[in-house]
Amino acid sequence: MKHLKKLAVASVLSVAALSGTALGEETLRFATWDSDESLEIQKEIARRFEAENPGVKVQVEPYADGYDQKLIASFGAGNPPDVMYMWNYPKYYTSLMPLDDFMARDADAMNLDDIPPGLINTTRIAGDAYGMPAGFTTHVVFYNKDMFEAAGVEMPSENWTWAELREKAAKFRDEENKVYGFAVEAKPDPFDYEQFFWSNGTRFIAKDGSAVDGYMNSPEAVEVLTMFADMAANEEAVVLGIGDNSSGSALFKGEKLAMYQSAMWSKGGFDEAGINYGVAKLPSFGDKPVHSSIGASAMSMAKDTKNPDLAWEFIKFFSSAEAVKLRTNDLPIRTSVAEEMEMTTDPIFKPFFDMLAVSDSESNAFLKHENWGKIQANLERAIEATMIEKGNAKKHLDDAVARSQRHLN
Repeated sequence: MKHLKKLAVASVLSVAALSGTALGEETLRFATWDSDESLEIQKEIARRFEAENPGVKVQVEPYADGYDQKLIASFGAGNPPDVMYMWNYPKYYTSLMPLDDFMARDADAMNLDDIPPGLINTTRIAGDAYGMPAGFTTHVVFYNKDMFEAAGVEMPSENWTWAELREKAAKFRDEENKVYGFAVEAKPDPFDYEQFFWSNGTRFIAKDGSAVDGYMNSPEAVEVLTMFADMAANEEAVVLGIGDNSSGSALFKGEKLAMYQSAMWSKGGFDEAGINYGVAKLPSFGDKPVHSSIGASAMSMAKDTKNPDLAWEFIKFFSSAEAVKLRTNDLPIRTSVAEEMEMTTDPIFKPFFDMLAVSDSESNAFLKHENWGKIQANLERAIEATMIEKGNAKKHLDDAVARSQRHLN
């Protein structure tokens, strides 16, 4: 999914080619989608792993933008990498090794209690874990402190609501200079969008994947879409994805947007642009508990690896505190590392961890039904139609449910 492509998560790299491997050495193949500066960090991780395991070389296979195609081809040819970055478990899990037995065996040594359960849960299919978390992001609201101060608007509070966000957003509307308080998506990634349904007490599909009627078109779902449509109609927010192709990130960096809901993948660009920003947790719907989508990548093992024990040692090392500390380009999966680096108290990073702490009870719709991709297309049309018309959420969601019924059987 696109948000995982944006997220600069970690991978392991060794420059040793297979042809250069010394006689008697074992080669562990690793497939990654990472590129650019992230790989420099991973070279160091690979060197440390190899130093602790004499006679082992880690061979990277950087599939980059062709990741899925190359991974599918390797499985089809019966020659997959031993370990790989993973997110699409419904698509690949039958070719992956469940890791629960490995984790149970090494639970104490790995200090699994140090890894939030919500991260491991993102890898589960039918209760089995098919990956160890590598990097993650939750969702937050970035806000421009200078714009807030200039407009005399109070900064977001610790536990704010959507009503408060809307009130603040309305104060920034400047039609002449095309300045808005917030942005809403006409074509959002459903993976992320479900967080708003969760926060309002519903979800896209039943927990057991058996139904969408009464969930995707529930009164709570209609309320979410209607709220965003009203924000657009009242010009409290600009609609992204219709007409003007400017992204929310570009508008925020250009100081045309006072608040922008996003995740870790936006932070680097805001830092580079020199924006004086703050970070707030996602707003709540009244007194309902707020949830965030968790964008997590993980390390998985091929079911057909010839050396599962070595592959597991590599995965263990990748999730060790030593390796986590080296990966400064993503959020640490270990609570102890986050605390040691003072991220859990830093006002910029703390909201990400606060959102993680309250977001481990839900799993995304794509994990619940094999036909979710087809159902999702109907939902996407409903959201877009609602945002274009700035209304009629119930009609469009009912239509999406009706079109989706045949995919549930």
